[in-house]
Amino acid sequence: MSTSYQEFSPSPALQSFVECYWLHDFKTEGRLESPIQRCMPFGALELILHLDDNHAHVLFNDSWQELPQAFFVGLYRDTVQWKAVGTSRKFGIRLKPESLLQLFNVPVASLFNQFTDLETFLGKETNRLTERVYGLPDIQSVIEVAESFLLAQFKNLKGERNYLYEATRLIRQAKGNVSIEALSEHLFVSKRQLERSFKDNFGTTPKLYQRIIRFRNAYESFQQTATTPNWLDVSYNLGYSDQAHFIRDFKEFSNDVPTLVYHDSDQFFRRPPQQRMRLRA
Repeated sequence: MSTSYQEFSPSPALQSFVECYWLHDFKTEGRLESPIQRCMPFGALELILHLDDNHAHVLFNDSWQELPQAFFVGLYRDTVQWKAVGTSRKFGIRLKPESLLQLFNVPVASLFNQFTDLETFLGKETNRLTERVYGLPDIQSVIEVAESFLLAQFKNLKGERNYLYEATRLIRQAKGNVSIEALSEHLFVSKRQLERSFKDNFGTTPKLYQRIIRFRNAYESFQQTATTPNWLDVSYNLGYSDQAHFIRDFKEFSNDVPTLVYHDSDQFFRRPPQQRMRLRA
């Protein structure tokens, strides 16, 4: 039994929309199951495709459910538990939340803390993507198909300024350490208008998105440290008011205190220790 996870950088044309592509590869005998994995909320959207016949299962409403061949995941605030069943490969396209509006003209509010079959959400044209990547033996070919699919959506792009897109980018640039009041003032929109736009398009508030991004940066800040971090330093560096506030927020999004998450390398779906791999020219 073995498992591996890799991330790959998008081509320059898609870097404004795609955080990364990723591949999770689980190899085993028969229908043995992987250890239960926990995927934490990172403030991104996910388009996920099974590349083979065996599908992963997710814990939903206290029962294990088999995931569709291709599915779309909205913004999450909760940690999700899942497991691979039998030898299987999952390919993911991790999108910045504003990208769905830009590339597909589709709000994702209805999928807050939810997932759905890809065809149901984005239409039958996605079936060609699902069919073309199925069974491909190498990740390079899978990514080329995915990039072709995404580049075809450029026809939907509009050139005008959009304060909602700018708000999500600014929150990420500040690593979540920005107040919504300051953000509204910078973008010349009222706080109420910004909150309404977030709710209508993403299904949540800018405040919650800001907190998720700050949590994500806290999580990623200690992924490559050799020893247990000083949590007081982490909380200070990420702009939390105190260590207790940091630990309370971290536990809300991960369901565990930071020390347990840091030491549990088997259960948490982690970023790889090496840098993201790049596509061949």
